[in-house]
Amino acid sequence: GRSSGGGDEEGSSLEETGFNWGEYLEETGASAAPHTSFKHVEISIQSNFQPGMKLEVANKKNPDTYWVATVITTCGQLLLLRYCGYGEDRRADFWCDVVIADLHPVGWCTQNNKTLMPPDEGRVDESILLSHLGEKCGSCPSFRNTIKFVSS
Repeated sequence: GRSSGGGDEEGSSLEETGFNWGEYLEETGASAAPHTSFKHVEISIQSNFQPGMKLEVANKKNPDTYWVATVITTCGQLLLLRYCGYGEDRRADFWCDVVIADLHPVGWCTQNNKTLMPPDEGRVDESILLSHLGEKCGSCPSFRNTIKFVSS
């Protein structure tokens, strides 16, 4: 019976001493990797992307244009987005990597003379969209002129 108890004592002494990176690096003559080597961790910690947040993102079908998307969920540096106008329809949700995606705050297209164009015009009610986005961009004088509704 004592031999099994000895294992428990040994385990608890390990927990008490723990592992010390500083000591390990000193003993081995190694140096720590710079935090910039772990960009994915840094971004997931520092990014302020939250579910419900609106962004302007490059259109998949026409990367020279942008459209508003809502952050559905986050997973580290990945965002699950849904284009504005899709309501609760999850079929067109898409993942993007914040490191490489062309993402901008709402109003960026207006400030930078870029075109906002829905990826699927039939899904977007223009009056609802303008009313919704107007809350965020009401002060942008050329906001309405930035949005292009193209007939297919």
